[in-house]
Amino acid sequence: MRTGIVAMFAVCLVAGCAHLEFNQTIKQLRQIQRGDSQQSVIDRLGLPDIREEISTMRMVDYYQTSTTPSPQTAVAKEQCTSVAYENGLVVAVGEDPSKTWKQEEEERLRQAEIAEQKRIAAEKANAAHKRAEAERKKKIIALEEKVRPVPASNAALNLKLYRQLLALAPHHPRYLKKVAFYEKRLEAQKASRKKRASQRAKAKQRQVWEQAREKRNHALRQYTGNQTAEMAVHDMGKGTLYVWVKNVSEQIITTHPDHFIVMDVDDHQVRCEISSSLDSVLEPGSISHGKIQFDEKVLPKELIFRNQIAGRISKSLE
Repeated sequence: MRTGIVAMFAVCLVAGCAHLEFNQTIKQLRQIQRGDSQQSVIDRLGLPDIREEISTMRMVDYYQTSTTPSPQTAVAKEQCTSVAYENGLVVAVGEDPSKTWKQEEEERLRQAEIAEQKRIAAEKANAAHKRAEAERKKKIIALEEKVRPVPASNAALNLKLYRQLLALAPHHPRYLKKVAFYEKRLEAQKASRKKRASQRAKAKQRQVWEQAREKRNHALRQYTGNQTAEMAVHDMGKGTLYVWVKNVSEQIITTHPDHFIVMDVDDHQVRCEISSSLDSVLEPGSISHGKIQFDEKVLPKELIFRNQIAGRISKSLE
């Protein structure tokens, strides 16, 4: 029994000493002011029982101010009073900002990571842009070398190369002018080639037409028409036709230069000089005849005679 009393007395003595120490710590904590340096606090209270470093600028020290559940239990934050520091100065005593500071630090780190990712992406984009720009300039130099010896007469190749240069430098004034110039020149060349091709085709057509004149005249000299009038034609060449119109009816008919029309292969009416001898009044069985002349470059397709009495008679000249 005496032993139990001694043990109880020892426990009470230790608890009393601890309580006295805690009171001293609490008293010292109450004297700490916002703005005090961390070193001055340590000089008063010594090193903390627990320290939590939030960042290089922020930390929280914990000083024990109450007993633990048992002597064997480690000191926890719940038995401590906190002293918070920012930039080495006290910002709070007894109010633990660690949770908020951790959240802020996590957010800061997250934003820093985002900023770093953006920086890396920007660097990559800038590097890619520089590579693309270097490649663009390289292509321009190569195209300039390629287009330099091309003669101006080769509008198609010049236009192709200057369009490629313009695609690489869309606002370059010289490339803009060159593209416009060679577009116009190429269109003119195409039109010229088309015209020459048409002229060659017509020349060949005329050659064939001239070569077939004898055979064609054999058919043209045969009178054909209707019950009122018949017509025969002889192609004399060089834009000259000799025409006969015969009255095969029992009534009087007339012929006049206005009654004759020559159409070309493009179905256009041809300007003609028509002999006045074709201005006639024909008794039954009579014949009116004369020349019809036109530009020898014209390729005639058809000769037409028409009036109110005789109607329409035509001869194919093809």
